[in-house]
Amino acid sequence: MKKQIKTKEAMGSARLAGAAADGTAQVMRTEKGIGAKMSIQKILFISCVCLFSLAALPAAAQFSAGVAAGINFATQPTSEYYHQTLVRPYGGLYAQYKLKIPIDFRVGLNYSGEGVKLKDEGTGDTYNSSLSYLNIPVFVQYRFSFGGYVEAGVQPGILLSAKEKDNGGASFDTKQYYKSSDFGAGVGVGYECKGGLGFNARYIRGLAAVNKAGTSTEDLKNRMLSIGLTYRLIKIK
Repeated sequence: MKKQIKTKEAMGSARLAGAAADGTAQVMRTEKGIGAKMSIQKILFISCVCLFSLAALPAAAQFSAGVAAGINFATQPTSEYYHQTLVRPYGGLYAQYKLKIPIDFRVGLNYSGEGVKLKDEGTGDTYNSSLSYLNIPVFVQYRFSFGGYVEAGVQPGILLSAKEKDNGGASFDTKQYYKSSDFGAGVGVGYECKGGLGFNARYIRGLAAVNKAGTSTEDLKNRMLSIGLTYRLIKIK
């Protein structure tokens, strides 16, 4: 798991071993059922509202869709460890509505690799925590005549997997110590050529803790800088 997150399964982890003494397992069993279901239901509800909102846009709106891919420079700030960025990939699809005014609405469906690289400065131990999400970014863009744009929006996500690797050893599963969903907000800039190829950079800041209650002495929140390319596949006027 993360930083101070406790687990019985990570027998070889100096950071995680021996932490099962404070009732973590019981807390996790209590949260695992209804809490996880409600989180996923909230994400799905928000996603449906966003999609129906786009469908209700005026017929004069121009529709386009394409693919996006790039890398995330991800981290999770903590006061107990020296934290560095972990480089992970992302990729997926997007749909976009462009109105007659210079405002666009873009919704995506992305696989997103996130996490953090940690180092205990006292012992020299290192921990790589890798999280994978299915994210649904919903952004509003203001476009300029030369093809550039600025954007802002929100990004709900559903946790797909969580693994940790300590001191370069074998990775082990830590998904049970994380919440089933995440929610963040972000801003970005980009540029799209007339041929459909584009560039995009976003900063996403998590607004909710991703670790379950009782698994850490502090809330862990995702943060990342995403840099990548986009390519428009279809355009319907």
